[in-house]
Amino acid sequence: MKSLALLGALALVSSSASAGFTGWSVERSTTTEGNIAYKVYANVDAGNFVALNVYNFQTVSGAPMNARHQDAAETAAGDPSQSWSANFNLSGTAARNNDSWVTISGSGTSGGNDTSLDPSFTPSDASFIPYNAGWFDATPGTANTIQAGGTQGGYRMLVMQIVRNGGQQDLESTFSCVLGYKVSSTTTALAGSGNFTIGLPTPGALALLGLAGLTGRRRRA
Repeated sequence: MKSLALLGALALVSSSASAGFTGWSVERSTTTEGNIAYKVYANVDAGNFVALNVYNFQTVSGAPMNARHQDAAETAAGDPSQSWSANFNLSGTAARNNDSWVTISGSGTSGGNDTSLDPSFTPSDASFIPYNAGWFDATPGTANTIQAGGTQGGYRMLVMQIVRNGGQQDLESTFSCVLGYKVSSTTTALAGSGNFTIGLPTPGALALLGLAGLTGRRRRA
């Protein structure tokens, strides 16, 4: 996959957080099949946090999610086994890279049942993440330690991949959700929430941003 870092509007984050959580960030890439993949990361400011769950997912504004699935044993039409569970995908790396899924282990692989969908995640096979849906660590005995790295610096955990294709791949959409996490070796749950945006700004929106910048420079001059 050819990685392209998302700047500005693509990684725009607003957050309301307890200590540690600094917001969501997004990375955009083109897959080997020509689809566009958006990886969404939870960012924190220290390396001693453990990711527990993501919940209260909501669409804030913009175009529908229009996510595609490429799970095990599905037909070209996407039937019958598409799912947002990363564990359903047993078709190897290429399929996972072109599939939409959620994770709380950071791996997003089919190597184990590391992530489970909440009962609120219904339907679990749609082209969108349902309103108020969530997912959680299915193996709490194995801590999902947040890793170093990310465009914001500090530490991050991969929580979902949204893949789009065709004319829908770069329509701008904004979503919100909550990260549940804790400090390692403690039992007190913490939470941080915020918005993230996938897609590219329309030419009209970019023109307005340029005009606003030009106006600001003239006022200062």
